[in-house]
Amino acid sequence: MKKTSLEYIVRGTKGTLYAEAAGEAYRAVSAVSIDSRTVPEDCLFFCIIGERVDAHTFLNDVREKGCHNVVVSDPAWAERMRQAGDMNVVLVPDTTRAMMDLAEQYMNDWPELIKVAVTGSVGKTTTKELIYSVIASRYRAGKTRGNLNSEFGVPLTVFSFDPEIEAAVIEMGAGGTGPIRELSQIVKPDVAVITTVGTSHMEFFGSRDGLATEKISITEGMTDGVLIVNADCDMLTEEQVRRRVGDEVELRLVGTGGTEDYVVSGISDRGIDGVSCTVESCAEGDLRRVTFDLPVIGAHNALNAALALAAGEAVGVPMEDGVKALAGIEQNANRLEILEKDGVRVINDTYNASPESMRAGLRVLANSPADRRVAILGSMFELGDTAAELHASVGQAVADLGIDVLLTVGMEGTYIAEGAARAMIEKGGRGLEIQSFMDKQEAAAVAKSLVKAGDVVLIKASRSMGLEYISHSLTDR
Repeated sequence: MKKTSLEYIVRGTKGTLYAEAAGEAYRAVSAVSIDSRTVPEDCLFFCIIGERVDAHTFLNDVREKGCHNVVVSDPAWAERMRQAGDMNVVLVPDTTRAMMDLAEQYMNDWPELIKVAVTGSVGKTTTKELIYSVIASRYRAGKTRGNLNSEFGVPLTVFSFDPEIEAAVIEMGAGGTGPIRELSQIVKPDVAVITTVGTSHMEFFGSRDGLATEKISITEGMTDGVLIVNADCDMLTEEQVRRRVGDEVELRLVGTGGTEDYVVSGISDRGIDGVSCTVESCAEGDLRRVTFDLPVIGAHNALNAALALAAGEAVGVPMEDGVKALAGIEQNANRLEILEKDGVRVINDTYNASPESMRAGLRVLANSPADRRVAILGSMFELGDTAAELHASVGQAVADLGIDVLLTVGMEGTYIAEGAARAMIEKGGRGLEIQSFMDKQEAAAVAKSLVKAGDVVLIKASRSMGLEYISHSLTDR
């Protein structure tokens, strides 16, 4: 973070300077935090009020750690900190809104920074990493760490960037958080990328049409930019996008149909050994064609890689250079990570899950060479009224893809098992072994006794299920 003065903070948060520390020692910050446990001395601390925790109650701890600049919304706590005598206290009506406002001002004052924003129901974090690899091949670059993509995460990401970077890749999420359009207003992206519109977060948006509108609102902060979308998604066709944004932004389509700006063909899914494909484009004038191997598993990542190449070209990175950068991409922890022990290979994809990503993971499993293919699948959350039906559809995919063993975890996981069992009955076959468990410990014990050398095991569920416990159990990690 650039060194930022107290006066700038007051203006940026649209707050009131309620109290000032004596002297000049504490009148500038070079970091922002909302976590009292890790607050550094030269930090600005925002007292966020969450569902379970009110950060105002940690102000004394923050002060003891040497942090003397705080943004509060509670007048009583503002007065307590004023009486301490060594605290700069900014009083605002809403600390979350104030942090977003300060982040927006901070980005407004960094006009030379190239900004690429990424969203989507599935694949946004992987695509963020792919885009970062491409862009970092030419520019000093920064990116969202982990999945800090909410109304808290985006400001914290903005403030965390090294002041010397030239380009930034910023992930934006939808769900029970701030609207994407507000995050876009903070960042004001030069390039926006949308991976898919699926069925996750349906309890918040009610329909895929509503979710599509939310995702496409990533363009709200753009003034003269490029929107890049996966046109293979039925909610991201040119017609669907133009219906929402008109001709206000330059639109570039990526897909396998043959008429897109970036056409992906020859996709070869080699299971856990990765994927290869060809990308052809005339988007920048001359016809360009690249064929490459991607060390990231899952055929769907061929399209994500093409999105990354398109984003790179939009900011001046030729496709040929982008392909070289993608060859060195590393997997994120818990995202289609391959672990191995005693001849058992585990696809650890426990970071998160939606029906679409579940089916993608199952296709990776089905395409992997193995004696047996074992799927250990847990509950998916935030699916609204269609949760049972969507879980059952994953079970249908298990049966259709010829998986040998299915273990499910959690109450919603039983719907996956039921969907698989019904599909097997309809097929008139009994080739699939199915077991269901309510807790991961019992599932882990059974899995450990069941799997053997030559098996490939996919483990996937929503993050809060904690199914990495099973992955670690099988591989002694």
